[in-house]
Amino acid sequence: MSSLIGFSSLVLSTFISVIIIFPYLNSYFSKGIIIIAYRTSTFLISFSFLCLIFAYVTSDFSNFNVFQNSHSNKPLIYKISGAWGNHEGSILLWTSLISIFGFIYSFSNKNNSEFKITVLKIQSTLFVLFSSFIIFTSNPFLINSILVTEGLGLNPILQDPSLAIHPPLLYLGFVGFSLVFSLSITTLIKQDFTQNWIIETKKWAIVSWVFLTAGITLGSYWAYYELGWGGWWFWDPVENISLMPWITGLALVHSLLMLREENAIKKWVIFLSILCFSLSIFGTFLVRSGVLTSVHSFASDASRGLFILLIFFLTTGFGLVVFLIKSPTTKRELNI
Repeated sequence: MSSLIGFSSLVLSTFISVIIIFPYLNSYFSKGIIIIAYRTSTFLISFSFLCLIFAYVTSDFSNFNVFQNSHSNKPLIYKISGAWGNHEGSILLWTSLISIFGFIYSFSNKNNSEFKITVLKIQSTLFVLFSSFIIFTSNPFLINSILVTEGLGLNPILQDPSLAIHPPLLYLGFVGFSLVFSLSITTLIKQDFTQNWIIETKKWAIVSWVFLTAGITLGSYWAYYELGWGGWWFWDPVENISLMPWITGLALVHSLLMLREENAIKKWVIFLSILCFSLSIFGTFLVRSGVLTSVHSFASDASRGLFILLIFFLTTGFGLVVFLIKSPTTKRELNI
């Protein structure tokens, strides 16, 4: 039952997000209604993920994902972490966080400005891309075709307290850059280069980078003592992938802290904002496509990697096209 409820919540959340995106569908809605719709969608996708966790905690082996990645005798921490210790569950967590970051941002300003609405629409677009990926290729709510009484258990090498906390922290960093991406794209579309954009982008860039740093630290420590690969910089390849957005994020945070009135730096900040999230998606593609092999990669189906690669090209292509067309070139355009 929890699987059916979880999948229904996922589909309904996606449907609401589609309504938020398309202007012809929401043209009769006020800004307040759009924000309420976005928050409702966030509640539904969060509830969907909680349904998956509930299936793990209760050892509901009628759920195929639970059957493959859990066991009734496992400690509670590994039952819960099993929900994101696999491809389907981790993508559901990723997608939930996209919506949650937008949800938190929706409370950032009291007025329902056009800028905020556009940011939420871009977040909804990213959400629909990944939720569609889940629905069509990576459904964690599939039901077992036969009756089973016990699961196969979580990969033993993943049964570690550090690795139980590591993926959520890492995803908070990766997905946090989605909001930075949405803020920068909205800034370009609206040509709104005011101080408010700088403050918001700086805040979310720092938060995302700190979470990513914490996630990388735990992951590298796990790879060091669990795999015994000789030193801090000889990490598992999956951990190394996270360095791409981390280094770019560091450059972004540094640029935002140094930002004053220079036109070139503002353009550089926008470009880095696009690049950070693009590299996060590209890293996800490498982990799930079979390009890199690791003890905790999710390369079980090449078609999934192609779907993520398509999302990468759509997101990056759209961001760069908007950057090239709308990028400011004069002081007047930058409101200086």
